[in-house]
Amino acid sequence: MRIGANLITNDTTISILDVAPRVEAAGLECIFQGEHSHIPVETVFPMFEGEVPDFYKRFPDLFVTMAAAAAVTTTLRLGTGVVLVAEHQPLRLAKAVASLDALSGGRVDFGVGYGWNGPEMANNGVDPSKRGDVFRENLAVIRDLWSDDVVRHEGDHSSFTASWSLPKPVQTATRPGPPILIGAAATKRTFRHVLELADGWYPLTGPTLLEDADRLRAAAAEQGRTVEVSVCEMAGQMAGVPWYCDDTAARRDLTDLVQRYADGGIDRIVIGVPVDSVGHLEDALAVLAELCTTAVRDGDRSPASSARG
Repeated sequence: MRIGANLITNDTTISILDVAPRVEAAGLECIFQGEHSHIPVETVFPMFEGEVPDFYKRFPDLFVTMAAAAAVTTTLRLGTGVVLVAEHQPLRLAKAVASLDALSGGRVDFGVGYGWNGPEMANNGVDPSKRGDVFRENLAVIRDLWSDDVVRHEGDHSSFTASWSLPKPVQTATRPGPPILIGAAATKRTFRHVLELADGWYPLTGPTLLEDADRLRAAAAEQGRTVEVSVCEMAGQMAGVPWYCDDTAARRDLTDLVQRYADGGIDRIVIGVPVDSVGHLEDALAVLAELCTTAVRDGDRSPASSARG
């Protein structure tokens, strides 16, 4: 199983230019970072008793951040975790992802999600009640723009005349474009979109995750394909400095969690790390580097395949 780092870098943290090389040097496979175009003042945050914490108001532009990370690394995969597809114009988003993929030498994992912040969506011209429909249409158009020489689109939520969209992504494992991972809870809609439009699933950790992953893989097998399952563990990160760095019991719990997911066939786990100081970051990376050497990574023991289908 591959292990990566989830980041929440911004203008008050260590620079991504310092973080990304350290993650790569620690032997981790990837970094993931999410996005918000802005945070409306009326936002009610799902955690912290509804108050929006300062770090959550400060997301930088995701593609500028990942381009900077690409420039100072050579093997580290660059995950968007997640892009709020419904809030983007598909022509612009297709070009941004393709450009990053080309500039990084094919190191992008395109994590995408529906979004949760209704006021943010509304400010971006999206009816929150229709975000799933907008997401599906935009993602389908993006796949066409990566695949076809000339694309025209007349949809319910966007339209454009016959157009070229260049550059194209350089990754072509099973189709043009980087792997698409849908980051959302285990619902019928999520699994339908994974099987229709994506290469994998990217949920947060949870008590039923292994059972949910088995259901998704079984549904994929019925279609003669495989899907990748990556998991994000960021509970410690949301609370500040990860609990597993200086808490022996919590570190053991993290090790057990990683091993349980490895045994259950999960392909990747992305674990939140602190970026408030170099010392805290390096402490966390040392823990994750050790996990990289001890976690089960023998694909023959799991029912999943890392192949992109």
